[in-house]
Amino acid sequence: MTTTPPPPPSPPADPTATGPLTPTDHRAFAFLGHVNSSLRQCLCTLARHGVAVRRDAPERARLLLDTVRPWPLYKGGQFLFDLMEWEDLMVDGDPPPVMSTERIVAACTLPVRLIAAATEEAPVVTKLVPGQRTTAALDLPLRLLTTTARSTLLSAAQDLTDLLGPGAAPDPDDDAGYATDPDPLTDDTGAELPPLEAGFYLYEDIALGALSVLGPLLADHAPTDPAPPA
Repeated sequence: MTTTPPPPPSPPADPTATGPLTPTDHRAFAFLGHVNSSLRQCLCTLARHGVAVRRDAPERARLLLDTVRPWPLYKGGQFLFDLMEWEDLMVDGDPPPVMSTERIVAACTLPVRLIAAATEEAPVVTKLVPGQRTTAALDLPLRLLTTTARSTLLSAAQDLTDLLGPGAAPDPDDDAGYATDPDPLTDDTGAELPPLEAGFYLYEDIALGALSVLGPLLADHAPTDPAPPA
């Protein structure tokens, strides 16, 4: 009696080639995972810059936060930060490498330019659109609304321009009680960045870090008007 030998074991299946997910699904997840990692790296880097500002220039940090706290943009950012649970994303796992200042500024240049263009005074319309009576009736309220919005944005930009001066030089003998990593991380200028602090200060540190890193970019787009129009 002869027996048939068992077939050789099959090689491990490629997980991207079988199952309900298609290769396109896996590639899409690879891209989204990269975006997720980059977002975490950026947020953690900004937070570390923010901790450095709080440690090295506490008075400047207080004035920056006092200025931006009443603004809807800051409050909306805090709402989204909590809603999307970005704190969990940031503190889960080992600290990511520091993202370079140039990369953060490059990513934010286009949005800042769009905002700057939106706050510029619109040219005067020389030809009324159809429905000119309705347009004329709405013209004054719309101009008042536009002037108010523009004045608010210009004032906010001028406030930030005044505050976004160079930070104080760090005192090497004063660590303000902050712990340091076993292998301290540094930014692209070689400056040591303290570890981020989870909890109450995390969103504030991101805001401080963004103002510190993006300060020159924001200041470059500050209005040149001596005073906002009345």
